[in-house]
Amino acid sequence: MNKTILAIIASLAAGFAAGAWTTMEATPPAKPVDPVAGFDADAPLEARIAALEQAISSERDARLVLEEQLHGLYAELERFDSPEMDELLRTLAESSQAREQARAQQAVRRERGSRMQDMEEMRVGRLVAGGFTESRAQKILEFEDEARMAALQAEYEARRDGEEFDPWARAVDFQAVLRERLGDAEYEKYLTAQGSQASITVREVIGSSPANQAGLRPGDRILSYDGKRVFGMNDLKSLAFSGDPGEDIIVDIERNGQRMQLVLPRGPLGITGSGGGMGFRSPFGG
Repeated sequence: MNKTILAIIASLAAGFAAGAWTTMEATPPAKPVDPVAGFDADAPLEARIAALEQAISSERDARLVLEEQLHGLYAELERFDSPEMDELLRTLAESSQAREQARAQQAVRRERGSRMQDMEEMRVGRLVAGGFTESRAQKILEFEDEARMAALQAEYEARRDGEEFDPWARAVDFQAVLRERLGDAEYEKYLTAQGSQASITVREVIGSSPANQAGLRPGDRILSYDGKRVFGMNDLKSLAFSGDPGEDIIVDIERNGQRMQLVLPRGPLGITGSGGGMGFRSPFGG
């Protein structure tokens, strides 16, 4: 019998004791009564015998009632040590544990929601610090999430239809989608506010490449290709494969703070570089 059952039995015992004590306090003690004292000394013997028998019968009935109540109490006590009661107690314990787990999960969800809210405020704060109004910053973040989902959907449809997946395709590049939505000027402002480069920084120039022959150097920043703004290597690759191969195009660069123009043939430049990458990723996937 576990502690819970013992506590219940103790409570019942205390209740019975309290009831008995209350009854004793509320009912003054009766004076001893002689069964035949109510009769005159001259009362017939039969009448006094009948009175005595009545008193004995009343006492026997009271004893039977008490025994019946005791049997009922024993039956109640036995219930506390039965398999059914153990199952009931186990069910109550599991229900209590389930409620505690539900409350813990709710607390986790509230905390996660609070973190997401803080992150959203941080994203808006970055754009506001970069020169956007708060309303425009919130709208741009909506565009960003829409662009991410559009890129994911394009990738999903390509893979589902069995098409060859090109990770460089503009349709699956959410930044390209966002750039088209914002326009070059606002997109550049957006990248700068995010702490990202708004141009390509040349890291390596391959020997005997068109870039090397044109005089491009590591550390140079490529700003535009054939008159079109470039923010990352994906932009450069897309423009290099458009137009007529080998035709002369102008590449605008910046070197040590000075703007310069180089003439290169359309096609692979022969460089590695970085730029236009997001300094912050949305938590919603992509």
